[in-house]
Amino acid sequence: MKKTLTMKDIAKLAGVSQPTVSRVVNGNPTVDPEVRARIEKIISDQGFKPNSSAKTLRSNSSKIIGVILFDLSNYYYLEMIKYVEKVAGENGYTVIILNSQGDKYLEKEHILNLQARNVDGIIIAPVAKENLEFLKNQNENFVIVDCTLPNYPCVYTSLIQGGKIATEHLFNLNHRKICFIGADKKNTKLLGIKEFFSEKDLNFSDEWFIETDPTNANLDNLSSKLNSIKDFPTAFITSNDIIALNLIKELDKKGLYTPKDISILSFDDTIISTALNITSIRHPVDLMMKNAIDYLLNENKLPIQKSLSPILIERDSTSLYTKLSKKNFHNTFKF
Repeated sequence: MKKTLTMKDIAKLAGVSQPTVSRVVNGNPTVDPEVRARIEKIISDQGFKPNSSAKTLRSNSSKIIGVILFDLSNYYYLEMIKYVEKVAGENGYTVIILNSQGDKYLEKEHILNLQARNVDGIIIAPVAKENLEFLKNQNENFVIVDCTLPNYPCVYTSLIQGGKIATEHLFNLNHRKICFIGADKKNTKLLGIKEFFSEKDLNFSDEWFIETDPTNANLDNLSSKLNSIKDFPTAFITSNDIIALNLIKELDKKGLYTPKDISILSFDDTIISTALNITSIRHPVDLMMKNAIDYLLNENKLPIQKSLSPILIERDSTSLYTKLSKKNFHNTFKF
């Protein structure tokens, strides 16, 4: 039988002290990056699973679920916290919430930290596939939310469907020039938008995609990006409510108002879209969290790829487009 490794064994293999290994496992930022990388590689290669609670060992259950989310500055992930705590509590579990901040190294530290606490399962909105592979190789009980990846357990909203629903809504309001603002040309929302355009034999111009980074940190140059569009759109779809808020502020500065001059539709349907009356695509976050926890607590594991349908919430930010209401954007306003 293969020996169960301890932190002392890991320390010996890494040529460091046991407290140093403990600091790495618990996410202490004071460890030298080179030393941290060496220890994490040994932990991964050896399949070491830290466990700091003797009480938990005896009961074989911590009654804790760990949750690692991508970006807690986005209200969408705060919605996830609300529902995961509710569903976990109904099942007699507490949750530990951790924020990866879109950083794969911090995400890895959080995983090790949760392993040290012997959580009964991990819900993760992931940053890096290598960390998911680590979880898989460690035979951890985990489930991915907010995206779909082959060969991993996933519960997610069909964002391709969401992109098509959003575009169809604007199409039915007579919009044909629709711009998408979001991260990555392979964004599944954008793929849904383009798919709808293709089905209607319409051309989606390359300039109708404005790229941001995943955490929306580079929205300061939104004005210049808008100014570079030659064939200006009559409607925008934004990847989340934070982008929609920034877009509305930017357009307002130039005398373009929603929905009289421009229609705006966002994704996520957080408190921002409610407060600003933005038409939005809602994720069924309550069902997402329920399905995720049901999967973690089910002892008879079956592969799961659970796709949930997005919901269109119509508000006042989208309206019927007519040529009479169109402004000559670039002649009247200088972005």
